[in-house]
Amino acid sequence: MSVVRLVATAIVVLRGFVSERSLVASLALVVVSLGIGAALADASLGHEGRFEADIAWASAEALGWFLALTQGAGLAGYRGVLGSFALARPVPENLLLAGRFLGLAAGLFLYAAAVSAILLAWLSGWLGTAPAPVLGMGWLLWLRLLVVLAVATFLLALARPSVAVPVTAAACVAGWFFGSLSPAPSPLALRPLSAFATFVLPDFPALDAPLGGLPDALAAVSVLLAGPTLYAALYAAAMVAAAIAIFPRRARRLSARVP
Repeated sequence: MSVVRLVATAIVVLRGFVSERSLVASLALVVVSLGIGAALADASLGHEGRFEADIAWASAEALGWFLALTQGAGLAGYRGVLGSFALARPVPENLLLAGRFLGLAAGLFLYAAAVSAILLAWLSGWLGTAPAPVLGMGWLLWLRLLVVLAVATFLLALARPSVAVPVTAAACVAGWFFGSLSPAPSPLALRPLSAFATFVLPDFPALDAPLGGLPDALAAVSVLLAGPTLYAALYAAAMVAAAIAIFPRRARRLSARVP
């Protein structure tokens, strides 16, 4: 019965996410960024196809973060259980939060898959690029968005959306910064901060790879993606588990405010 409720909640959330205008607008902007990249390449850098793809990947990353932040932290998506916890009173708080995360994760996967399809069509048309690197980049994009969503879910369990969004963004940027630092030993005074960054903040550089750095064979790409996938899954599971542990009290307070 709990599994049925969990899946039903995830489906409701996924349907709400797909129906949101922000998803369609984000994909449209990715296509527009390809056109902008093509115009810039024609004007100054030569028409090679990969430059436009780089512009589109950067746009897709930024737009994906926007979707994961606003939807995950409850600032957008007030349809069904996407934003209003009181509408799902028959669902226990833990199943509500877990189903909400799973539904949004599935929606972000569809976003990453659509971006990959757009870029694959573009690169295949101009460069004849094999699909494996593009699919690998799309998978890594989804893993990064999954981690952003997990952090947003955890902070939403602690604070209202207007606070959760900027704190999530700051935590993710800090995780990217600390993950990009060289592995040199930290000074004694900075070791507590370094330990916090290592075990609490997300390590986004571990979930990234250049398009040209991935092999053309799908099997080889899959091997390289095993480590990042395991890290993202464990990190997201830990964040969501912590959110589920602390969320019920906040959910009861929110429900009590509903007349």
